Amino acid sequence: MRHPYTALHTFHLVVRFQSLKHTADHLHLTESAVSHQIKRLEAQLGYSLFYKSGRQLKTTPEGKRLSLELSAPFDHIDQILSEPKNTTHNTITLYCLPSLIEFWLLPRLLKFKAEHPNYELIIKYHSSSPDYLDEHSLRIGSHEQESHTPYIRSKILSGETIPVCSPIYMNRQHVFSSKDLLETDLLHDHTEEGWRNWFALQGLTLNKPTQLVYEDFHLLKMATIAAQGVALCPEALIQEDLKSGTLIALSTKRSNIGHYYAIEQNKYAHTNINTLVEYLI
Repeated sequence: MRHPYTALHTFHLVVRFQSLKHTADHLHLTESAVSHQIKRLEAQLGYSLFYKSGRQLKTTPEGKRLSLELSAPFDHIDQILSEPKNTTHNTITLYCLPSLIEFWLLPRLLKFKAEHPNYELIIKYHSSSPDYLDEHSLRIGSHEQESHTPYIRSKILSGETIPVCSPIYMNRQHVFSSKDLLETDLLHDHTEEGWRNWFALQGLTLNKPTQLVYEDFHLLKMATIAAQGVALCPEALIQEDLKSGTLIALSTKRSNIGHYYAIEQNKYAHTNINTLVEYLI
């Protein structure tokens, strides 16, 4: 069978833009020509790649699987062809979770910059990271054990959590058991699912309505230290607080089993990216 490279590239762009029109504009084609390429590709593959949801163009599960395999090599080709010859790249963009920046990332970058003064590092929040990581970018975030990615991952820390509170809150509430925790002020990071799962692992059911929800781990930790309640915190991120007694572990039983923090990079990453990743891990 003759491989439809042109149609595959067009499909890759439609997934990226989520629009036939934007893809047509990008390729200097008509929208009808793009649509015909996709239909011929679907006929050759034997399955649908897209479906309409209202006015939105959505990718089918089969289309998503194909797109994951195509995105890195096609973007790599596009980038190579668009780069001027003999261009040197010393700029690296890092997208990192706020909870890891001060505690984990910045101390390592200070040492890296001392040894590589010509590198320009741009640090941005993880929430602003693009869907596609190019060859000059890194993403440092959290992942589930079984989650799939088209990128190379390098594990850095465990994300498994334990319940903690401040000494002031512990003395006030007299928390001694898992059942006692059901009556405390539970602090939530994003949603209440973390606590529901933790209690379920202990054979208990959380019926109390959610009262305190914090946008990220940094706010959650500040509230916990300020004696606002009990939080599930990644043990790897609070080691110094546990050693100093700022926070107290209320149980050794964990939640978020298999959860971890990792660096993600494009499989075709520039050598500067590989240099930085090797240094960070």
